[in-house]
Amino acid sequence: MVFSTFLFWLAAIIFAGSVFCLGMGIGRWRRDSMLRSHCTERTEGKVTGYSTSQQITGSTFLPVVAYHVAGESHTVTGPTFASYTASTVKGDGTRDGHRLQRTNITDIDDLPDGLKVYDFSDAPRERMGNALAEPFPEGRRVPVFYDPDKPSRAYVIRMCPSSSMTKTFLLLGGIELVAAIVFLVIGLLW
Repeated sequence: MVFSTFLFWLAAIIFAGSVFCLGMGIGRWRRDSMLRSHCTERTEGKVTGYSTSQQITGSTFLPVVAYHVAGESHTVTGPTFASYTASTVKGDGTRDGHRLQRTNITDIDDLPDGLKVYDFSDAPRERMGNALAEPFPEGRRVPVFYDPDKPSRAYVIRMCPSSSMTKTFLLLGGIELVAAIVFLVIGLLW
């Protein structure tokens, strides 16, 4: 009796975790789908700075892009990537006293799904730069796609495939749901 009660509680806790993970995954997937289907109009925006709230790695910040629709000013942070990877490579990587970082971005018109940032191991931290400042310098013009019904809803350059975080939430939620069902069945049979 005590063991079956324990299994019921364990199943309930795991089920709650699965509901949370599935809710997060489905919510992120729906948000991405909504952006893809509603952001049909294109305009041009300008990189005005870098987000301090959307940090990718230790020193990589996403560009903030300003754009105008029907006389109203808007900003959007992006482009976004499905995944982010940071690697350390040998060398000081400095040029003119500024720390250099490299990315796998070769052309902003053909962005990779996953961003890779290569950080130089021997460069002092105080000379850290933003890896996205080179492909997206302030003042650079970039395409912005926005929702004509709600122009503040937008994305920069292209909508990336579902992020690895979305897939992780969905996978983890599915695994937890199966585990909760297994513990519940074992508790009933016990």
